[in-house]
Amino acid sequence: MNRAELLELIRNGEDSVLEFKRQGVRNHDLAKTLAAFLNLEGGTVLLGVEDDGSLSGVTGDGVEEWVVELCRAKIEPPVVPLLSWTRDVEQAGP
Repeated sequence: MNRAELLELIRNGEDSVLEFKRQGVRNHDLAKTLAAFLNLEGGTVLLGVEDDGSLSGVTGDGVEEWVVELCRAKIEPPVVPLLSWTRDVEQAGP
């Protein structure tokens, strides 16, 4: 996903197949959202996006490993997530 596609998703807001999650989301909350998407027809979770659509970003090492481990350990049956990262995205002003 390129920056323009990401910003367009965010502008359109959350819906039944798109969920925003801040970096500090609890394991249980992220696993619950992922399981719900898996039980339907899929969906997209954007980490580092606040509920209001503002970008808070994701920092630190190990985020990808954390998501993979969460999908393996907290979802039954375990799943392998399709991860994509878009870096250095700046949100345009009003």
